[in-house]
Amino acid sequence: PQFVTIKQYIGELSQLIKPETFYRYHDRWTNVLQTACALVAFSIYLAESRLATPADVEEYLGFKVNTENADITVFVITLEEYLHGIISLFNEISRLAVNSVIVNDVKRPQHISAFASELYSGFQLLNLKNDSLRRRFDSIKYDIKRIEEVQYDLRVRNLI
Repeated sequence: PQFVTIKQYIGELSQLIKPETFYRYHDRWTNVLQTACALVAFSIYLAESRLATPADVEEYLGFKVNTENADITVFVITLEEYLHGIISLFNEISRLAVNSVIVNDVKRPQHISAFASELYSGFQLLNLKNDSLRRRFDSIKYDIKRIEEVQYDLRVRNLI
């Protein structure tokens, strides 16, 4: 239900931005779109235990993810915003692994670990430049470590 409101606000923003000025003012709203992409990614992970695709983001937020890095002719969600959202998913699922154990769901951290490892392997294939995306990518290893520590603790206590 909240995605309807988010979609509405992004739509209002898109009406204000002309394609030729998209990148001039892009830094004003990029963090909000990154967060919106992260919300979509986490919602889909919780509901379906899978990664949100650019098509899912478009469905939830109402705007296409510019996966081809094409010229801007209409308001879009950039590929970098989508990827930042996916990186934020790592932060959330590492917290979910810890919280799952607190409520005695000891199987969920195993699924989270497999998902995070596979997703991390995919990110390693990307050639990221030395920018904010690269720095955020470097933080993923700490989330992976946190998930692995949860699994280690469960194994030591013979809970899995």
